[in-house]
Amino acid sequence: MKIAVSAKGQGLDAPLDPRFGRSHYFLVMDTQTGTAETLANENATASGGAGIQTAQFISDQGIEMVITGSVGPKAAQVLAQAGIQVHTTKAGTIRDALEELKGTNPVTSPDSPEAPLPRNMHNSERSSNFRLAIATEGDLVAPHFGHCPTFTLITVKDNQIQKQEVIPNPGHKPGFLPRYLADLGIDCIIAGGMGGNAQELFAERGIRAITGIQGRVDDVVAAYIAGQLQSGESLCDHDR
Repeated sequence: MKIAVSAKGQGLDAPLDPRFGRSHYFLVMDTQTGTAETLANENATASGGAGIQTAQFISDQGIEMVITGSVGPKAAQVLAQAGIQVHTTKAGTIRDALEELKGTNPVTSPDSPEAPLPRNMHNSERSSNFRLAIATEGDLVAPHFGHCPTFTLITVKDNQIQKQEVIPNPGHKPGFLPRYLADLGIDCIIAGGMGGNAQELFAERGIRAITGIQGRVDDVVAAYIAGQLQSGESLCDHDR
């Protein structure tokens, strides 16, 4: 199996880049031969569509699994169509990410014995500790991310809700909300609709964006904790 890990530099001890599309390097490990090489990602500085272009680049290399911090929905669709598995992580280095993967699935690093991954392996298990932000109107998920009146913040520990608070939307300015929510330690943002630019900015910060969601906040949170919440078609195209 060929595994590509998004990296900020070269070698196993390079920092892992949580951004997929904007990652400047990918360390590619071949578990059959035990060899590794670093590929430069020329799409990292693309003016737009970096995620999709990078996904196509990875597909062209014959990669079978990607390890990274987060993948945007459009890039994820390209990877899925190519049959490429995605393992998301918050590991600090390439070596840490590979060791983390070995903890739940047999995988080798270039200096360890061969141990192929199981064929039914998809994504790594999501952490049981995380923070959600939900674009809300009252007790419902708002259809517009940037123009929602409030955000409901949920802190979860050991898959149990520890804290829930509602904060006003501080304002919809280009690029502001992804930075604002990242500073609050958010791991995932949920909304009815969200523009492509906002989704890319969240992905660059390692924050998962789930769109196309409707319904009561409590039901949505329960579905997320159960691992049953999946992105659908965005409900609006106003947020940029």
